[in-house]
Amino acid sequence: MTSGHSTNRQLGAALKRAAQRAGEQTPAVRGADWRLATVTAVTGGGLVEVDGVLEVRRLASYAAPAVGQVIVISQSSSGNWLALGPLA
Repeated sequence: MTSGHSTNRQLGAALKRAAQRAGEQTPAVRGADWRLATVTAVTGGGLVEVDGVLEVRRLASYAAPAVGQVIVISQSSSGNWLALGPLA
């Protein structure tokens, strides 16, 4: 038999773990992020596909995307992606 305090602690720990998992996977919670990615398709309309991300908007300065290029991409806190272009 478990006490009420023990049950409350277990519930609190479970809620904390669930909130942490949700925060790690939600851009609005974790904030903006950037990483390197490989261009897998140039789709036109100012968009590229990279490493499974289908619609990444290119900066105007990234005028010549090519499949296989390693580029910097950034994700905003709202979840939108931006292709900054290759590093020097």
